[in-house]
Amino acid sequence: MSFGVTKVLLDSTYILPSFGIEVKELSNADIAALREAKLENKVDFYCSTISWVEVIGKVGSELWKYGLDISVEEVELAIRSLLESGFYKWIEPSVSAVALALKLRILGSKDNIDNLLYAISIENDMFFLTMDKKFKEFLLQHGYKVDKVLDHKELFRKL
Repeated sequence: MSFGVTKVLLDSTYILPSFGIEVKELSNADIAALREAKLENKVDFYCSTISWVEVIGKVGSELWKYGLDISVEEVELAIRSLLESGFYKWIEPSVSAVALALKLRILGSKDNIDNLLYAISIENDMFFLTMDKKFKEFLLQHGYKVDKVLDHKELFRKL
């Protein structure tokens, strides 16, 4: 690992706990370790507003499916925390990132959000934190770099 702060772009999965949504592969200890890495200036966490498309869908689905008791105020607080706390930095795709995402789509990757996030991470020399092993396999099969596509456990080992 190089010196300095490691830039990490988060997949939508890592945003869900902010809304009280449990992610099976992400324990409270994992969340605490990610937070600690940020507080110790080991990492900067980045998000893209394109992730809201997926986050809104997943949060809405969980609320409907499980009848989770979360108020509008709690949802707004979670959104405000994500956008305004300074804990996360927000980044948008460039023209070339969108073009790469389209190329991945044409090659057969149907998850446009992952395609865009991967492209943003490549263009900005960031780690892309995702638990999507099928996406990583797809990238490998098509000759794309995956050395910076990892999940939180792999990130912990690099830090």
